[in-house]
Amino acid sequence: MKIADLPKEAKPREKAFCYGIGELDDQELLALIIGSGVRGHSAIEIARSLLETFITLPHLSTASLSALIAQKGLNRVNALKLIAAFELHRRLSSTKYALPEQITKTNQIVDRFRYLENFDYEVVILVMLNRKKEIIREVTKYKGTYDSCFFNFKEIMSELLDSKCTSFIVVHNHPDESHLPSENDVISTSILKDKTEEFGMKLYDHVIIFKNGFYSFKEKGHFR
Repeated sequence: MKIADLPKEAKPREKAFCYGIGELDDQELLALIIGSGVRGHSAIEIARSLLETFITLPHLSTASLSALIAQKGLNRVNALKLIAAFELHRRLSSTKYALPEQITKTNQIVDRFRYLENFDYEVVILVMLNRKKEIIREVTKYKGTYDSCFFNFKEIMSELLDSKCTSFIVVHNHPDESHLPSENDVISTSILKDKTEEFGMKLYDHVIIFKNGFYSFKEKGHFR
């Protein structure tokens, strides 16, 4: 059904103006962002198709531009609008716009980065802490493939030194849902720990996020 054929109070834009944006469901919000459809596919139909394809908003939020463009009726511009909306949400959820969070438990890191379990490629995030274990900076450094992501020690050291942190946490994900660190994970973590200690910085933990779980180097006794 075309949006033009809907009753006025059922059209996403008019509904938002009359009742507030909070009254729109996921499909209507997506249609509002998409704005306009194409011949044969209205914005509301495209939104419905996206939710049917990606199942949940978290999965949709990590979809690549090429994956979105592959959806019927969604052109490059509207696909980019969706990616921009999800990126704004991620930035608003980051430490850049939030009060410092003091890290006292591994679960805080797991909860903060649980969204990484939805990615189909590996990501490495550096979380820099001050002496009070408060987050002062958070940087996504690498995006790898499905089953590999390599540390560039020179770039990591540059980020850590610029932040003037006293300790830091490395967070990355396992899209293949492996529950244990790879040999490369263990070796890279050991080298990073030794190198940063030379500059007076402590690797507080390395947390691996996977579907419905996590692995903490600190909790598993890697750090003494």
